[in-house]
Amino acid sequence: MPQGRACGSASRSTTPDRRFSMSGPASARIAGVVDWAATSWGPADFDVAHCSTNLALLHGPAWGLRFAQAYEEAGGVLAAAASERLYWQVRDALACSEEVQLVVQPWREAGRTELTTRAVEERLDAYVTALMDALS
Repeated sequence: MPQGRACGSASRSTTPDRRFSMSGPASARIAGVVDWAATSWGPADFDVAHCSTNLALLHGPAWGLRFAQAYEEAGGVLAAAASERLYWQVRDALACSEEVQLVVQPWREAGRTELTTRAVEERLDAYVTALMDALS
């Protein structure tokens, strides 16, 4: 069972992919995201679900719903069964439901003043509803 992680972990580090020759910063591409604030272990679906939830909370449900597809389009591999991928997405979103007030504060301090507790709760509700609608 994967270890838990804090919802809204904002301390992320990106590493450019150095497998390809690079002529400068314009040719750099992100090959991964490291979540130093909330390290854990588990399937890639767990990490993708966590990023999806954060995107949904920060930018709206459509962003969270699109992330897993973008991850696979970029070459990432997720569980073959849609129900297994959905499990991780719903699990992570519901885990964040208990921590909305905690994650809103640093986002607001970072300048995202439109992210009130109520606004983020509404985004989370809409995201979970959209995930559950995927079951139909």
